[in-house]
This record gives sequence, structure tokens and C-alpha cells, in this order.
Amino acid sequence: MSTDNVLKKNAETVQAFTQAQNDVDRGAIAALVTEDATFYPGAKDVAFEGREAFLEGLLGWLTKYESLQFTILNEFYTEDEAFDEWRFVGRTKEGQDQEIHGVDYFKLRDGKIVVKSSFRKA
Repeated sequence: MSTDNVLKKNAETVQAFTQAQNDVDRGAIAALVTEDATFYPGAKDVAFEGREAFLEGLLGWLTKYESLQFTILNEFYTEDEAFDEWRFVGRTKEGQDQEIHGVDYFKLRDGKIVVKSSFRKA
């Protein structure tokens, strides 16, 4: 596959992942990550290794919200990495509004996410 096609596929994967997070769609997220994927949520010494753990870690956070929206502010893709700067706005099920600014680093393999590492500030 040409470099341009790899970059396009990586962009499609990460953009679809963002939409799947916005939809809180477990099946769509699962389809975009490898079996050996790892999620680093940004907390010290916390990692969710393997697809099921990745899903549990990510969805455990997303399902705390009655509404949420990730908006990509900037994005950058290479042949096996991606960086997204994003803005998150959500309302918890307890009625608290939250706004978070952050960056995700992704490692990709064959058009799927192998690593998602989040860095954020409230």
C-alpha cells in the first residue's frame, strides 16, 4: 500500500474512532482496535491491555456521561502514528458539566489502533 493510502486509512480509522466514542458505540470501537490494543488513559501507572480491557477502560469513562462530544481541533498522521488535539464537552449523569482539552497519541498497525494514550487537562 502506498504511503498516501496508509495515511488516508489511518486518518479514516482515527476519525471513525472519534465518532464511535461520541456515539459510545462499543462494537464500532472494538472493530477499530487490535486484539492486543492498549489504552493509557493518562492516570499514573494505569493501562488497559488487550481489546476487552481497552473497551472496559474507555467505556467505563464514557458511560459516566449522559451527553458528550469530542471535537478534533488538530490532527497529524504518519505511516504508523497519529496525534489528535481535541476538545471534550460532556454532562455527567449527575448533571455536572465538564470541558476538557487534550491530545491523544495513537500507534496504528494495518489500519487499526494498537495504542491509545491520552493526555488531558481540565
